[in-house]
Amino acid sequence: MAKRRAAGEGAAPAPASTPRPRTEEAGDADEEETPTHFWIEPDAGSLDCAICLMPFEAEIYMCTNGHAACAPCCLRINRKCWGCGEPIGDVRCRPLENLLADMCTQCTFRKFGCCESVRYTERRAHEEACPRAPYGCPLGGGCSYRGLLLYQHLVDDHADAVSHLRTTGGSTKVTVRKREPFRVLVQPGTSRVYLLLNGGDVLGGRSLSLVCLGPRPQGDGVEISYKMEVRGGEPGALAVKGTAPCVRNLEGFQAKKFVFVPDADWGSSGTVTVSVRVC
Repeated sequence: MAKRRAAGEGAAPAPASTPRPRTEEAGDADEEETPTHFWIEPDAGSLDCAICLMPFEAEIYMCTNGHAACAPCCLRINRKCWGCGEPIGDVRCRPLENLLADMCTQCTFRKFGCCESVRYTERRAHEEACPRAPYGCPLGGGCSYRGLLLYQHLVDDHADAVSHLRTTGGSTKVTVRKREPFRVLVQPGTSRVYLLLNGGDVLGGRSLSLVCLGPRPQGDGVEISYKMEVRGGEPGALAVKGTAPCVRNLEGFQAKKFVFVPDADWGSSGTVTVSVRVC
């Protein structure tokens, strides 16, 4: 009996495969699929603007001595360099801009649960809207709270200093003193915290406006509508309605919409009654 030949024994060898030459188009595709990015720790401050101490964004300017500043700060310091007094705001710092464009970093609030990785130039915009960013207690006075449960903190630890907004229908009335910078408003159900700002940045009176500290509404284009009426020592009511901006840091914040309350309306008591309705 003839023995079976092992598989492949005596068979003609298969022709060797010829590798296809790498075309220029293939090389370009590979480069596009694997972009090179540099990583930087989110706590590093070496790439922050020396004036506002915020991360640099897309536009960076420098003076003739190489001192750098972000675009808003150039206007804030009247285009005079903070380091040497030379003019600043005309010459872009292109090498640093290109370097930052290729840098990525993690969100500063990763310890609070945010796992996002963002381009360095987009870090500020992301962190302003990051749902995991902690809140600081606005009441101060030695309170060092910083966390994600600001509503619960205010209700539990500062119950006498907050006013509760109605969740459905009707307005909430609060008394505002002329010299207090803001009133804290909390809304059960949504767990949102609002500040009724009392600004002294206008002549002959005060400006009252509403901002939301958080949580931000979910979804693109979702806004918080409100209506506010003010009654004081003069006949009639002053009113304003609009959308409440979401703000985490009040430093440098300027309300775009407010109701002007003349000094005469505050009367001898130095107070007005404000009705707030949040939709």
